[in-house]
Amino acid sequence: MPELSHLFIHVEDLARSRRFYADQLGLAVLLDEGDYLRLGGGDGFHMGLEQRPLDQVGAAGIEIVIKVRDVEADYARLSAQGIVFDTAPADMPWGARHAWLKDPDGYRLSIYS
Repeated sequence: MPELSHLFIHVEDLARSRRFYADQLGLAVLLDEGDYLRLGGGDGFHMGLEQRPLDQVGAAGIEIVIKVRDVEADYARLSAQGIVFDTAPADMPWGARHAWLKDPDGYRLSIYS
């Protein structure tokens, strides 16, 4: 049976994306090859990032969803670091509490618990 391995996205500035995803959001750096970065957390899904020209960055139909222990605490912590959210944490009909934002390249993200 096929197995989903990881999400792969193109970013304009790999160092900037590393600061956002690893330093600010707290994802673990699993592999750093200079021009390729793989991130993850726990035993979950992995995300690969590769720097590309701006015309190869972005996809309006992609949303990256990151599970956090406490969405309220992470929302407050990230907001204090200057990260701007599109929405404050809110309860969803499916039972999770989400807050939406965009990464430095405009990819839509949700943190939830």
